Amino acid sequence: MAEFANVTEFVNAGYWLASTDGTLPAANIDATLFTHLFAGYAQLNSDTYQVTVDPSQLILIDQFSSTVKLSNPGVKTLLSIAGDAAVFAAMAVDPTNRDAFIKSSIAAARGGGFDGLDLQWLYPSSQDQMANFKTLIQSWHQAVVDDATSVSLPQLLLVATVSNLPYLQNNIQYPADAITQNLDWVNLLSYDFYTPDSFRDATGPSSAFHNPKANALSANFGIRSWAQSLNNLSHKKIVFGIPFHGWAWKLANSHQHALFAKADGAASGEYIGPHGQIFYSDVQKFIEDNQAGVEDKDKSYLVAYAYYETTWITFESEYTVADKIALAKADKVLGYFAFNIAADDASNTLANAAKSNW
Repeated sequence: MAEFANVTEFVNAGYWLASTDGTLPAANIDATLFTHLFAGYAQLNSDTYQVTVDPSQLILIDQFSSTVKLSNPGVKTLLSIAGDAAVFAAMAVDPTNRDAFIKSSIAAARGGGFDGLDLQWLYPSSQDQMANFKTLIQSWHQAVVDDATSVSLPQLLLVATVSNLPYLQNNIQYPADAITQNLDWVNLLSYDFYTPDSFRDATGPSSAFHNPKANALSANFGIRSWAQSLNNLSHKKIVFGIPFHGWAWKLANSHQHALFAKADGAASGEYIGPHGQIFYSDVQKFIEDNQAGVEDKDKSYLVAYAYYETTWITFESEYTVADKIALAKADKVLGYFAFNIAADDASNTLANAAKSNW
């Protein structure tokens, strides 16, 4: 039987990225809104397969945990490890490389005072890679059990960020049994189903909870598919994602502004990033500046959208967040994570809506 020293009752989590420190310094995070906070990113080195942090972000990452615990001593912090999928694959296939990753990840977590680690291998792309993913998390789990004993500290939490569905193309499946036995939970990337880059010719419900047009492109389908995968992965291992960013399309016709209206790729303009991404806080500025039309909650897809002239933006509102939390909670999932918390407004509207409805 797997050993889990820390029983997690529920997860109300958020991701903070060191790259957003200019927008939201760690000292300004209201950690009382969260049970868990992820700090990103440490990187997987392509030569040594060790976990490292960019020197320019090292102080921010190393001070993150102690900083957020000033406002909420009970918050659990996790170091999120990103990297190229091919580098993760090369690490996981070789026992020496796996050992380098595992030892250095634990050292990085302990060195920064973190309570856990988050593996962002996006994504294993073959059955062999999934087998290596399984071996990796088994070895990683045993290592954190041994580490907790040797340093007489609580066992580190282990999380993997995974695709919205428990299988990828060609029926490549995640190892649900190994996940149940070795990870505290998985974070489902249940958003960015439609973006102006991937779905250029029409607007789309980027973070649909339900999707009458394409069931697989929805958070609800992801949650239920993971729960049913292989040997019925426990709902209490599932944490689903809520984006605090939206996406902006350029409408083909300003008078046709419903979901799936004809479009021509990403919109441009103030507040909007190069691929059409826009923070929730900036969506609110866009609406206010332009007295834009707003649909606070489309009931079929559970997304919000705003439009002005030929700019159309889909996003999460406090109303869509509330409904998604209620539905997911009824499905008995372990919780949710927000990505990323710097995109919220100054009043933490979305984080408050999530926490108050959990």
